[in-house]
Amino acid sequence: MKLNHLIIVLFFIQTQVIAACVSVGSGDWDDPNTWVCNGVPGVPGCGDTITITAGHTVTIRNQQNYSEPGCGTPMFVVVNGTLDFPVNGPKLQLPCNSGFIINSGGSLSASAPAGGGSANFLEICGTVYWRKADGTQTGPISYGAPLPINLVYFDALVIEKTVLLTWVTASEINNDYFTIERSVDTKIWETVLIINGAGNSSQIIEYTETDFNPISGISYYRIKQTDFDGRFEYFNIVPVKYNTSIEEDEISIFPNPANQGGNISINHNFNSTDKVLVVLRDLQGKEFYSKVHIKINKDELIGVPIDYEIPKGIYFIVATSENKIHSKKLIIK
Repeated sequence: MKLNHLIIVLFFIQTQVIAACVSVGSGDWDDPNTWVCNGVPGVPGCGDTITITAGHTVTIRNQQNYSEPGCGTPMFVVVNGTLDFPVNGPKLQLPCNSGFIINSGGSLSASAPAGGGSANFLEICGTVYWRKADGTQTGPISYGAPLPINLVYFDALVIEKTVLLTWVTASEINNDYFTIERSVDTKIWETVLIINGAGNSSQIIEYTETDFNPISGISYYRIKQTDFDGRFEYFNIVPVKYNTSIEEDEISIFPNPANQGGNISINHNFNSTDKVLVVLRDLQGKEFYSKVHIKINKDELIGVPIDYEIPKGIYFIVATSENKIHSKKLIIK
């Protein structure tokens, strides 16, 4: 039960720090199925950085008013796909110090019927930056405040004898480098890795690094970001549990790499147990498969389907019982 408690703490820490919504498909702005916000389905809120993924069209059919005093925390909207107003009337109103960024390949449009040049508009802090009469806008364009460094996701995952560290930024401004720090008590920290930042970027960037000498037992990781002028900022703390006994924590997956539309089998050494939770997720934490397998015996193979809808790339299989957690990297080709 201690391990389950550790997992709960991990997600509690992340959801308290990360304020981000990323589209997972085309749909309405106020439909929870359109977004993953802070790791779960939801809708954008005050203080969020909202990213419309390339290839997705998000529509605004109802008034979206986040202006002050109702929402006093800046918001940032990053459009890599399309934001469209398909009906006359609704507006998107953001609080002061917010920003609206259309990247190359992204667009802002109003496909509502003709007429009503001001029926739809984008407003930041009471100032209208775009209205329907302006026509479709394509990136790169930026309205309002520049997007600050925004950490969308950070996680640490035990993979065999290492800890894989992954994080994603939605934007970077004046970013010199990242420092990955590690601690056994969250009080005294040591530097594990230093990685160059992107300087200035308004694109989603994914970083992956490895700690090849993790600490046995429970330890903690965090990110420190340093500007070119020396100013720095700390982000969220993530706990991990590393057991030096690979025999206890080892699982194997085959075939690996796996093909879309096929199946993989997980060979494990769980003791006979009633329930094993198997999760397949990508580097950003998005889940593509999650299922509780009942009455699993030691050495019994666990089958996982790899749907054609799952994009090619690098993923992680995490298998959890009441007192053990196993993880393994999976490549889908």
